[in-house]
Amino acid sequence: MIITEKINTALGRGQLWAATALCLALLLSAGAAGAYQWAQADVNRGLDSHRQGELAEALRLYTLAIDSGNLGPYGMSVAYNDRAAAWADQGEFFLTQGDKKRAQKSYDQAMADYAKAIDVNTTWGMLYTNRGLTWQTLGQYQKALDDFNRSIEVEPGYGQAYQAKAWLLATCPDPKFINGAEALEMARQAVFIDRNQGTLDTLAAAMARAGDYIQAVAVQVQAADLARGSQGDEPAPEPLLRRLQLYKQKKPYTAPRPPGAALRK
Repeated sequence: MIITEKINTALGRGQLWAATALCLALLLSAGAAGAYQWAQADVNRGLDSHRQGELAEALRLYTLAIDSGNLGPYGMSVAYNDRAAAWADQGEFFLTQGDKKRAQKSYDQAMADYAKAIDVNTTWGMLYTNRGLTWQTLGQYQKALDDFNRSIEVEPGYGQAYQAKAWLLATCPDPKFINGAEALEMARQAVFIDRNQGTLDTLAAAMARAGDYIQAVAVQVQAADLARGSQGDEPAPEPLLRRLQLYKQKKPYTAPRPPGAALRK
């Protein structure tokens, strides 16, 4: 799972493409044969449909793979994780349509699939982090933190869990979860594991929340420079630049309340 601006978007919106992209890469290198290979292909085809926004087809293909009985434990955890992400994205779609009942059902199915993925593979940090990100999109911040903490516990080298936790503690719209000092500690660990645009953006948010606006501006400039690419000809994401302006004004960034928070808990 790579952390880019998509992951910072995921932290606010629950779209977990980076996680499923990793699953695709790992599945392609699995080297399976026979019927297992067909099930694996269904997962990969499901991911392709998912990327294209064809959620119904993605869910169908993930389900075919899961129900085939031809996936090993690792493949099952991948398939459940990817189907959970599709359910969550479907829930978000229904929310945009104002259909809270169908959105709630989709999110419930997402959580059920994350639980199944974790039952199969209890030591894979990505699964807890992905579920935590989905809890976050529902405004259930304590459950999100619990999953981020569990991810760090079972896989201490998994940097995305540190970033996810830092982002929540630095930018949460519910002030009772704000903790600038801990956010800074988590963000520094995320940067240590993988210094990139996303982790620097998170580190800057944590620095601003901790009141160090001078360093927040400097680090956010570094994140913007990375976003522009090695030739400096790529546009930096607007959300990143807006946060830079906030820090220059000595203001921390607070994420908007997620639409999913309107659903029942």
